[in-house]
Amino acid sequence: MPRNGGTTLRMRRYNPLASALVPLGNSGVTPPAQQLTAVDIDAKLDFYGSYVQLNEQVTLQSQDPVLNEAAARLGVSLRQTEDELTRNMLASTASFINCVGGVNGDNPTEISRSDVDEVVRTLLNNDAYTVMDNIEGEDKFGTAPVRDAYFALASTQLTGNLDNVAGFIQKNQYPSPMNALRSEWGAIGNLRFLVSSIGSMTAASSNLGADVYNIFCVGMEAYACIEQDGYSASFIYRPPIYDGPLALNASVGYKFAEVPRITNDLWVINLRASLA
Repeated sequence: MPRNGGTTLRMRRYNPLASALVPLGNSGVTPPAQQLTAVDIDAKLDFYGSYVQLNEQVTLQSQDPVLNEAAARLGVSLRQTEDELTRNMLASTASFINCVGGVNGDNPTEISRSDVDEVVRTLLNNDAYTVMDNIEGEDKFGTAPVRDAYFALASTQLTGNLDNVAGFIQKNQYPSPMNALRSEWGAIGNLRFLVSSIGSMTAASSNLGADVYNIFCVGMEAYACIEQDGYSASFIYRPPIYDGPLALNASVGYKFAEVPRITNDLWVINLRASLA
């Protein structure tokens, strides 16, 4: 978002036009025009930040490089904050499908191949573009080709259930594992699963009171993370000289302006599953 442009970014997506299947013929009559329509999507920026304060005696006497460690921990905190903001946005706004193909007797059930096929079919019918290209098969023992795929963003709690789904391909079974992401667990059909310990979960919300895990299945450009121009993530170090008359404390922190936003509701689906 450009600086000095206010607090809200308005994005516009034009709707598809109908096909022209009727021949013009020789009557000379001009067919009716189509109406061009668009959807406006607003995203309002918010500001976030955190910091660590250290007494000057700690940095002066400790054998550890405390300020360096604080900066490294803050870097993880910054990126995890961005991830959690996106996770919470998807959990609160994405349309959902409950898993029903499992055998645990709950609603939703554990994830099954039929549930994966249903999500993929829905994304394909909505003309969502896949995110990753296919990985061609090679003459290597124990490997299998991987289809072009959508991303499925899930909790690490689901890894055991994913291993038991029919047709699941572990990341180490890819013909070229170097094409996999570090957080990738494997692939089922046209979904490649990325897992995280901060994956989305809704506590005690199944019919039997079990925790429900949200699996966000997304196509290309399904959502966006908008940053403020000139206010992207930045680290701020203030030496003790800036802390009062005795200059006792140093601080290191970060701040940023960002907002995640779904840009096409048809290209992201929350597949809800319980555990087996």
